[in-house]
Amino acid sequence: MAGSANAFDDSQRLLDENQLFNSNPFMIQVDIVLTDNFPALSLTLVTEPLRVANRESLDQRFHWRLLSVAGGKIRSSSGLEIETAPLDAARVEVVVLLSSYQPEAAIEARLINWLKRRAHTNAVMGCVDTAALIFAAAGLLRGHRAAVHFEAIEGYRESFPEAAFVDRLFDLSERRCSSAGGVATIDMTLALIARFVDPQLAARVAEILTYRPLGEAGDARNIAARTALMRVDRDMARAVDLMIATIDAPVPLAGIAAQIDVPVWKLDRLFRRHLQQSPGRYYLSLRLDRARDLLRNSHISVARIGSMCGFENPETFSRAYRRRFGVTAKGERLPSNGKADTV
Repeated sequence: MAGSANAFDDSQRLLDENQLFNSNPFMIQVDIVLTDNFPALSLTLVTEPLRVANRESLDQRFHWRLLSVAGGKIRSSSGLEIETAPLDAARVEVVVLLSSYQPEAAIEARLINWLKRRAHTNAVMGCVDTAALIFAAAGLLRGHRAAVHFEAIEGYRESFPEAAFVDRLFDLSERRCSSAGGVATIDMTLALIARFVDPQLAARVAEILTYRPLGEAGDARNIAARTALMRVDRDMARAVDLMIATIDAPVPLAGIAAQIDVPVWKLDRLFRRHLQQSPGRYYLSLRLDRARDLLRNSHISVARIGSMCGFENPETFSRAYRRRFGVTAKGERLPSNGKADTV
């Protein structure tokens, strides 16, 4: 399991590994903590770069363990079962938490208290995607940033306003590391390799894995506006950035045009030519898409979500939502989503 070529080996050597864990003072010790229904992709994007780093450095620079609250088998969201050791008091350099798409289910005293204790040891504490919510519940994001997927960030901010959730692909500070999930997790791991060993090794690992690093931790929500749309038309991309930034308080089209110093008629023509819709319709679609993300990824009330997406009147929000998606906002919260309206 830990440090082996196969990160998913159902190891029978957990006790031996625990004895080995702190035997080499020059080895970077990493605890990867799993909760039920964790994403297997995220686990791979943490362990594989570390494995390659060990191979390329001709030494075992990184040693990792897979842990869970009680130990034993933990099932991933894709049904893969992983053998884990129970949480313990071993001192490590890095802790990385992987959780499910319903992280609230993993918030329990044993895990929260363990995370707090680990944070007090000056380990670099890492969270991937939804695990940021558990970090917030443990008080680990007061004064520390955590990258969060753009679909969930507004709901998380509503639940934990004191936490520093940021709309970035990944983030690394002195005592925290995080990724918004998906493939950005490999960039977080590469940043850790660069921090604890050197940037040249991180670059070599990326090369071997045929991966081109992002190079920056950019705003996840605005990727399209800065890349694909930017290649189509710079003025249109800037307008979309402003629309995204003002979803909660929509700005008249004339105001957006004035801020980017483009005539309204030209902006209208750009949107119709390249996006086959008017700027106003595109702006409304962004607001409704944000509302759907919040409905699916938070417990915020429907009325509050409408307000957060720039709809002052709940009836206007309801009509617009149904017209766009063919279902009511309340109907979007199916039982399978595990979400409940808190109106």
